[in-house]
Amino acid sequence: MAGEYDALCAKARKAVKARKLLDAIDLYEEAIEIDPDDYAGHEGLATACYLAQDYQGALKHFTRVTELKPREAKAYINLGALYNIQHEYKQAAEVLRKAVQRDGRNPDVYYNLGIAQKNLKQISMAVSAYRECIRLDPEMVDAHVNLANVYIEQNNHRKAAEHFELALKAKPGFPRAKRGLEHVRQLMEKNKREASPFGRLVDVEKLETKDHQAAPVSRTLSEDERFEDRQIVQLATAEAGNLASNLCSHLREHLEPAILNISRMMAQDPDNRRGLHAAFSEYHEAMRFAIQIFDSWQTEHNRLKSHEAEMKP
Repeated sequence: MAGEYDALCAKARKAVKARKLLDAIDLYEEAIEIDPDDYAGHEGLATACYLAQDYQGALKHFTRVTELKPREAKAYINLGALYNIQHEYKQAAEVLRKAVQRDGRNPDVYYNLGIAQKNLKQISMAVSAYRECIRLDPEMVDAHVNLANVYIEQNNHRKAAEHFELALKAKPGFPRAKRGLEHVRQLMEKNKREASPFGRLVDVEKLETKDHQAAPVSRTLSEDERFEDRQIVQLATAEAGNLASNLCSHLREHLEPAILNISRMMAQDPDNRRGLHAAFSEYHEAMRFAIQIFDSWQTEHNRLKSHEAEMKP
């Protein structure tokens, strides 16, 4: 029976390479009937279903792979990517956090997590996810482009342009990066015109005075400068508020249940080491994300304080 199973899987793999996807699906299903508990057959079938755009079939069999190989990250990553494709972003984020626990050095985990968090409006967390992805794989052009687009949502056009340029450096002529860089440069130019529509004239009378005293440290800001400063402060304040809100939400959603789970398990069965280890892993992962959010919030808060200090006369 094992020989027949292996032969069917081999034929199915060849069918996938030849893009005969329906044949591949039929072959994998035959193989699974022979051995329903072998993860390779389910993984191959899930991949064939995905390529055939049968996303429900792919979800079913990648889920089965996570049951058969619970410690392996690959199936969780694929499952998260499929949830993203179907716009089920909350499920995607939950599955991908499990993937992080199993393989925190896989850039694909953070790439897919960034997609889920951006669509859940967890913008600062998406930035952190994409930055971690790029740290692990600096040449991943799609991650640079996605991060740049998130920075545009934050109105951080300088950082957006930087990552579009890094994408083009890694892959010259990449269409999404070229279009994105052109768009963000237009936004930067538009903002510059809106902030200061007229050029500044040198105060000729002051230059021609004989009494050339040192300019005072402070001066009265123009209305344009005051307007620009108010915009910057409002953006920074809003971002800091969003980060704090995300932190509280994340703590409520993930940290509190993990702590309660640990407490319950210790009360019920102090000797259940395996269960306690899993619970502590959940706690550790929740803490890691909370620290990421807090660090981002602290950066934004310090930037706001610094800017406020510069505004004082």
